[in-house]
Amino acid sequence: MGVSLWIVPDEKEADKLDRIIAIRPDNTSTISPASYPKFHPHITLASLPLEYKDKLDVIETSIPKSGVPLKCSFTSVDIGSHYFRSVYVTIKPTAELDSLHKRVHESLAVNPRTPVFPHMSLCYIDDIDAATGQRLRFYEELKKEGKISYNDDISGHEIISLNCGAFGDKELLSHFGAYEVWAVLCEGPVESWEVLRKFSFITKS
Repeated sequence: MGVSLWIVPDEKEADKLDRIIAIRPDNTSTISPASYPKFHPHITLASLPLEYKDKLDVIETSIPKSGVPLKCSFTSVDIGSHYFRSVYVTIKPTAELDSLHKRVHESLAVNPRTPVFPHMSLCYIDDIDAATGQRLRFYEELKKEGKISYNDDISGHEIISLNCGAFGDKELLSHFGAYEVWAVLCEGPVESWEVLRKFSFITKS
C-alpha cells in the first residue's frame, strides 16, 4: 500500500477511542483473519507511494505548524462498503482540514487518494465477513451498548458523540484535538504496520 499520513488524536483521547474500536458483537465469529485487527485511531490525510518511507524530511516540510491543535468534530457514524471504511465516523469538514489536505498534496506533488475525507474508521472487516452482515452487527452493537449519542447544541444543530466510558460509565466524546501527523508504513497485515515518524503541528516556543 505504501506510506500513509495520519492525523491522530492526543494520547488521552486515543485511549478513549480505543475502547470503541475494541468492541465486538456478541458471539462474533469471523471467516477472515483480516477482520477486526487492532489499529490506532486516525484520519488518513494522505496515501503516498512506498518511496516516501525514505523521504520523511520532505514530508515534514509539507506539514504546516500552528499554535493550536487541529479540532476534529464528529458528524455521523456510517456503515461503509470498503474494508478500510467498514464502520466509520465522518468528521466535520473545516477550512483548516481542507487547507492541510490541499497543502500536503500540493507540496508533495501527489494526487489525493483519500476517499470520504475526512473520516475515522472504527473497525476493519473483510468483505467475506461483511457479506454475512458483520459490519452491520458491529454498528448495531455500538447502538445496543449506547455508544452513539445524539444531542443538539445551543444553536439547535445535531451533535453526535461516542460514549467511550468503561464499565457502564458515561464518557462522551464529540471531537478530538490533533497535535500530530504520523507517517505510517502500511505494508502487510494491519497489525504489522509501522509508525515511521511523528510530526507535530505545534510550533515549539
